[in-house]
Amino acid sequence: MKITPVQYAKALYESTRDKKHGEIDVIIGNFFQLLVKNNQTKFAPKIIGSFHKIWNKEGGIVEAEVITRNKIQDTITKQIEKFIKEKYKAEKVVINNKINENIKGGVIIKVGDEVMDGSISAQLANLKKQLAQ
Repeated sequence: MKITPVQYAKALYESTRDKKHGEIDVIIGNFFQLLVKNNQTKFAPKIIGSFHKIWNKEGGIVEAEVITRNKIQDTITKQIEKFIKEKYKAEKVVINNKINENIKGGVIIKVGDEVMDGSISAQLANLKKQLAQ
């Protein structure tokens, strides 16, 4: 029976949950020895990605990609964090601000598969669509 990367990630999460740093180091070392033994190291990136998702979900952490024309100011970052905490009932929000000079203004927020497009281009497109009706 083959073990999927998600199953490996769940097992790793369960093994490391509520453990101290030193214990986690040993568990991870043993875990990767198991992957090597089972010739499953090619799945390491998928396992790590799945583990990261499980870790965030269990910890109430939401990661958001915020795309803007310029680096966002701290006051705006705090407003976005508050919005995301409320919308997703998160305990903690991690914002990754990506700069895209093709955006005329506004902001695009990506959380998981959801995209909230508040860019000027999107607003103009919506206005044009409404006026065309």
